[in-house]
Amino acid sequence: MMADQSDARRSGGSGARVSRRQFLQGATAAGVGGLVVGGVGGYLAGNAGSGGETTSVAGSKEPILIGSASPVTGPYASDGQQMVRGQTLAMEEINANGGLFGRELKLQVLDTKAQEPDVMKNVFQKLVSQKVAAIFAPFTTYTSVEYPIVADKGIPTIHINTWHGNVDYVEQNHITNIFQGVPPETSYGSGFVALVSQFIDSGGWTPSAKSIFVVTSNDPYSLSIAKSFRSGMEKQGWKTLGFEEFTVPQADWGGVLVGIRNDPPGIVFFSDYAPGDEASFIKQFRQKPTQSLVYQQYAPSIPEYLDLAGEAANGVLWSTLVGVLSDDRAKAFVEAFTKRFNHAPGFSTAGALYDLVHLWAEAAAVAGDPYDFDKVNQAIANTVHRGVSGAYSFLPGGLTCYAFPDETLDPSLGLAHLTFQIQDGQHVLIAPDPYTIGEFRLPEWLS
Repeated sequence: MMADQSDARRSGGSGARVSRRQFLQGATAAGVGGLVVGGVGGYLAGNAGSGGETTSVAGSKEPILIGSASPVTGPYASDGQQMVRGQTLAMEEINANGGLFGRELKLQVLDTKAQEPDVMKNVFQKLVSQKVAAIFAPFTTYTSVEYPIVADKGIPTIHINTWHGNVDYVEQNHITNIFQGVPPETSYGSGFVALVSQFIDSGGWTPSAKSIFVVTSNDPYSLSIAKSFRSGMEKQGWKTLGFEEFTVPQADWGGVLVGIRNDPPGIVFFSDYAPGDEASFIKQFRQKPTQSLVYQQYAPSIPEYLDLAGEAANGVLWSTLVGVLSDDRAKAFVEAFTKRFNHAPGFSTAGALYDLVHLWAEAAAVAGDPYDFDKVNQAIANTVHRGVSGAYSFLPGGLTCYAFPDETLDPSLGLAHLTFQIQDGQHVLIAPDPYTIGEFRLPEWLS
């Protein structure tokens, strides 16, 4: 869904409809009405009975089951591990603070593997049959075939499948219980186009040629980002020397690199989200690098990428639409995650799922009953939540979050479109302000 496309939303039963454009034009000037929440504090711990025991509003002490539809095996397993750990940490924190209405949260993880439609439908059906109070499905299908299963039951379902087609499906079918906890993918391409102009205008980089070479996996998400970048650059007078598509997983980049080296572009833009693909590409590129800036979208956020790429990754630019910030709240999360799992979190899905579990729990507390799905969904749709990855705002009433600064100039209402550069083996946040902690450096192969 492009930023200027009308995106009317339902507003929790109020009947009012506000377009995405109207919201984004007015948000920074007037502010937004809604519940602003955030933090790790305890939720409604329940009511003490006559015997001093803690019970929920319904008088039950049974655990509240939460569904996790995550890829714990297959090509995205390393990312799936981050997702599950983020959810686990959030629930353990909530339980340590008394749970929700005095009831423990319990995570039920089902493997979605590579998000094939039949697998996704089966996983959703199993979770629904287990009477879960909410479902977190980080990646979903591009066709949204599993969505009717939860839409029919009204179960609050939150995903981060950065794909505008899922948002369109939810809107077109008037679904009010499925939320995309991340902005659509369309900001990736246009965001890097803007950043390239900043590099040039500031004198930080002079392109060797006003040309690009695009490498992309052939799934709709990656292709959308790649085409958006190509279109944006061509509008600024840049020439596209190559647009190569591949099927995940891919390990041999010899043919692609021949094309790049025969006519070196100013920028190599790589659109994919599998760490193995992007790590193998940059290692092979660095064996005989061209005078090209290299951008690799999203996959470096997963710890496995740097483990595989090693020093070859130094100088690479990458970005994410939902990334862990560098403030005190985020640092506390990283410390807690590392202590709990003996491994630092990645820069994307671990923090996002951690935040979204807390967001759901706070909304359920406001609703007064985690199984009153209508009230919980309405609370989610009207919540602004400040988490370790920034501000989650579904206002004015659902569907998807907003990107800062691509779609809103107010950082308190949008998730920051973060761009990092790998420098000396570390991910250095270089854009946007006010979140930056470092500056762009010319990669050593361009120095």
